[in-house]
Amino acid sequence: MFQKVFYIGKLRPLPQHKVIQILRNNGFQEIRSGRHITFKKTGADGKVWTTWVPHHNEVTIFVIKYIIKQTGKPREEFE
Repeated sequence: MFQKVFYIGKLRPLPQHKVIQILRNNGFQEIRSGRHITFKKTGADGKVWTTWVPHHNEVTIFVIKYIIKQTGKPREEFE
């Protein structure tokens, strides 16, 4: 029998501009910039997605996982 093998890429810290680019490419718009940059998107069904990106040169893996959870985007987009 054959076994299915799935490759799961490894998350790594990303530059802030890359994370912002991924969010903008997925329809998120910057709504506020304070201690963090806040992004918002309203889906076709009326559901509102909100997340934030810190003002750091590099975004940590912990924060990237949090953004993935908040936005519902696939992990692969951030690998």
